[in-house]
Amino acid sequence: MKKKFLTALVSASVAALALSGCGGKTSESTAAADQNSAAAESGAETAGEDGAKKVLRFGQANAGEGLDMQTSTNSRSASIADEVTESLLRFDDDNNEEPVLLTDFPTVSDDGLTYSFELKQGVHFTNGTELTSKDVKFTFERMFNPATAAKSTAYFNMIKGAQDMLAGNATELAGFEVVDDYHFNITLEYPFAPFVKNIGTSYADIFPEDACTEAGENWGLGTNLIGTGPYKIAENDDTTQVVLVKNEDYHGGEVNLDELDIIFYDDDQTKLIAYENGDIDLADLNASLLSQYEANYADEITAYHPLGTAFISLNLNDQYLSDVNVRKAISLAINREELVSAVLNGAGIPATSYLNNGIPGHDDSLSVYEYDPEQAKALLAEAGYADGITISSEVRQADQAVFSAIQGYLAEVGINLDLTVVDNATYNSDRTAGKIPMTGTTWNALYPDGDFQMYNYFYSNRSDAQGVFYKNDDFDKLLDEARKSTDETARADMYKEADKILSREDYACIPLYYPQSQFIAKPYVKNYKVGNLIYHFWNVDVDTAAQNQ
Repeated sequence: MKKKFLTALVSASVAALALSGCGGKTSESTAAADQNSAAAESGAETAGEDGAKKVLRFGQANAGEGLDMQTSTNSRSASIADEVTESLLRFDDDNNEEPVLLTDFPTVSDDGLTYSFELKQGVHFTNGTELTSKDVKFTFERMFNPATAAKSTAYFNMIKGAQDMLAGNATELAGFEVVDDYHFNITLEYPFAPFVKNIGTSYADIFPEDACTEAGENWGLGTNLIGTGPYKIAENDDTTQVVLVKNEDYHGGEVNLDELDIIFYDDDQTKLIAYENGDIDLADLNASLLSQYEANYADEITAYHPLGTAFISLNLNDQYLSDVNVRKAISLAINREELVSAVLNGAGIPATSYLNNGIPGHDDSLSVYEYDPEQAKALLAEAGYADGITISSEVRQADQAVFSAIQGYLAEVGINLDLTVVDNATYNSDRTAGKIPMTGTTWNALYPDGDFQMYNYFYSNRSDAQGVFYKNDDFDKLLDEARKSTDETARADMYKEADKILSREDYACIPLYYPQSQFIAKPYVKNYKVGNLIYHFWNVDVDTAAQNQ
């Protein structure tokens, strides 16, 4: 591969897969209207040392899906909803799980089936009602009520009775036992170690039964979202912006900001112009604009690495890709370090395994996948393709630059990549139908656990739905055992071995790099950090004296 081929693509970037979901129309319940009035009053408070009101303005695209995290799976919705509603546990800015509404982590029975929880006492929703076990039970039963059309039930459908509710055969969750106002038990159908991590996601945010029931189908729209979080909704037109104000009675202690304004922008360039003009204080920075803004704002840009892996997804039923030697030849043909440096402007880490380097089970002893085009040619010859082969590929526009470079790498070893750029709908339809021999994707984990990155994409009875068709009994067995074990060290070792089988023996996928993301923030924005995919504002602060200079 000639360096000049890649340098022509320097300005291009690769975007991670976005989370998706749905929304609806706007209205206000009485409870939400009461909250709106109280929120406006609290927004008049001041918190800065100089007496100035602390306001942070954050720019992002509008997910357009509402703020009910049972019916939305979009990270942009979660960045707002998670400030208002809280789950029992959560992952902090360093991706460590911590209790939020609980006194401690749940205890687990010896058989790994029953989880016992204790709620913190004296926690109130912002409409004044106290959080009790009834609200938690209501939240989970709402999730499995077919009328809710929840998007993420797969993370929780191992709870006993969940499948009966989803099928419409029950109206109560058999595996949920209310002991008293502050104690409850959840029983699973089978041992599932990641369960305690799943309840730390946005999809398990807890809702107040009365207010949520009153709002009905409008829950999560307008100001119809009430929680126990550090902020409450003062304004929300579902189109241009959401205004949050501090919860003065937050159970977690003093809230830094008086007001958090989330302002929606249709595109990245418009959003960044707003940043330059001082209309917003903080925004994510797309990799395609990184080099442009590094020139003048290098000190205001912070890079972080989500828990994802960008890789070449292969259809193992393809005539050529069914041969492991061809798959290994593809891996050997790609210079990952040059790819990251020249095409991604350094915004990534060359892959050393499939598991992201922030996930337990990642093997820190491994080097970047080998680049050896001569060995790649030899393997193709051994497979009977010394004269070369042609493999077709469909990718989305976001992956075009990287795959144009890969096309050049593969051409040098005798593989002609017939590359077609398609829209997202065509990509999703063709990939899951098994029509694409080779494509690019980024598989992001919501939290640091090998099961999240591996199971749904490569486990034998799941891989067909991803258009991969991977089957390996040893790999499956390791994932099965890791799901049952409560020993996190043992689980990490199992994922490490599974990764070795997947990406260094079978070459069932071709890991490329661990993506880098970045945000841009004014110098007066303090303590801001992004742990993974969702922008949270639990610890951010504003130096009002510096802001108003």
